[in-house]
Amino acid sequence: MRKKQIHQQRIESGTSGVISRLIILIYCMLILYPLFFVIITSLKPTGEFYVNIWGLPKTWAFANYKTAWVTANIGSYMFNSVIIVGVVLIVTLAAGALAGYALSRFHLKYAEFIMMAILACTMLPSEAVLMPLYLVTGKTGITGTRLALIIPYIGWGLPMIIYIFRNFFDTIPGELLEAARLDGCGEVRTFVHVAVPIMAPAIATNAIFIFVAWWGELLWATVELASSSMKTIPIGMISFSAQFGTNWGPMCAAICIVLIPLVVFFCLVQKYFVKGLTGGAVKA
Repeated sequence: MRKKQIHQQRIESGTSGVISRLIILIYCMLILYPLFFVIITSLKPTGEFYVNIWGLPKTWAFANYKTAWVTANIGSYMFNSVIIVGVVLIVTLAAGALAGYALSRFHLKYAEFIMMAILACTMLPSEAVLMPLYLVTGKTGITGTRLALIIPYIGWGLPMIIYIFRNFFDTIPGELLEAARLDGCGEVRTFVHVAVPIMAPAIATNAIFIFVAWWGELLWATVELASSSMKTIPIGMISFSAQFGTNWGPMCAAICIVLIPLVVFFCLVQKYFVKGLTGGAVKA
């Protein structure tokens, strides 16, 4: 009877395993095939696209990428996005790490209240502050500049970044930091020499959130840069679509170019990503 039960459990386990793998395979195909389709289309002449939508290119049109980069000015749009997102990334990570460390390790009397107040800022839709924010940027004379995007992006991103850093620092054993203090380190040296070297998972998690969120941000960029030469990738893609919307080869080539930084960035930091997400699950 016992052997029969074990045999039955193995059959059920094997069946559930096959079903799970099948579901994962279907899911991966649903995710990867659109990307494969865009890449293949980017290498086809537009005329061939209408004749052979699903097949491989008969004529490999690498010139589509040159058209997207030069003629459609994707290179200039990408440069602006890299500058803006790069500055936002550095400043937000630095400020968020310092704030998270202070809320976690300084034993502030109202630390929990401060954290809740910071998180409450995320409940206010960004659309609700567009007009007041636009008026402020107009009064300060930065409308149409990169700074008009950088400052709001930092402000919108900080609450969640602080929360993730704070939870991560809560998992660091207190003895580790106390040992540094006993060795004569002040708070700044303790943070730089002890906390920073072990916070790669939290940095990677926050960096991915920031990069993905602001690389493709459209609403505020459209409000601020609609009449500016400092257009970012999303606005540039809309302009390109209006100009080359039915020219599918260059259009898909532009999409591939835009995706490259995202893919490369994620590949560089993905090994720390899961650790960072689960860093606050268990308190030290």
